[in-house]
Amino acid sequence: MEKNFAYKSKKTNKFSHSKLRGIIFGLFLLAAGLILILGNFNFIDKELFKYIFSWQSLLIILGILLLAGGIKQHWFGSLILITIGGVFLFEEIYKLKTGLANMIWPAILIIIGIAILIKIFSSKNKLKYKAKTHKNLSGEVNNEDFIDCSKVFSVANILVKSQNFKGGSASFVFGGGEIDLRQAQLAEGLNILKLECVFGGLKILVPNTWDVSLETSSVFGGFNDEREINIDNIDKTKKLLIKAETVFGRAELCN
Repeated sequence: MEKNFAYKSKKTNKFSHSKLRGIIFGLFLLAAGLILILGNFNFIDKELFKYIFSWQSLLIILGILLLAGGIKQHWFGSLILITIGGVFLFEEIYKLKTGLANMIWPAILIIIGIAILIKIFSSKNKLKYKAKTHKNLSGEVNNEDFIDCSKVFSVANILVKSQNFKGGSASFVFGGGEIDLRQAQLAEGLNILKLECVFGGLKILVPNTWDVSLETSSVFGGFNDEREINIDNIDKTKKLLIKAETVFGRAELCN
């Protein structure tokens, strides 16, 4: 009971971050529309448009959206996006030739290297790794009742073998992978799996006997249900609810 309560509290917190990110993105679209209208009436110099609606600004906005997602593993991915966009936008606006752009990629490599070393030498992550997964040639095998996965600039193939699967969360940013649930068994009642795919691709495999429903939210992305379903074989006492968000990404559900 304590484990289930803690998990639900964690998901409630993540849901609030999801709404915050949606609010930020909505405000960004609203501001962009207003700026375009004001520009058409010559209230704003159209010269500013190439800065406001540039790839540099897009990277900065995406970095802010990742930070608003509330997932701590995304901090260095967000920092990379904001730094790249900020440096190139600064040079573009002030017409500088400082050579900062030539330093950005070495700096990114250093940041990623430090992040990897911190993760490797963290005793907490070592214990979590040993307790939850073991490696084989196909990827990770997860025997836990919950999935807790976050990947940035990487790929994960997860085979779930839990006989009492209760859901969890998985986030992929500039990466992707596969979650195979075909060897797992659902727990009784409602089980929730939250998925996030940003600039990546994800494939989820489920048994054709599972009762699965979807709640999806997409921004320049999509989620496809490619399952072959036999209604007569579905167990209605166990249900999996997949809540998926895709931003410039795509996910697929199949069996």
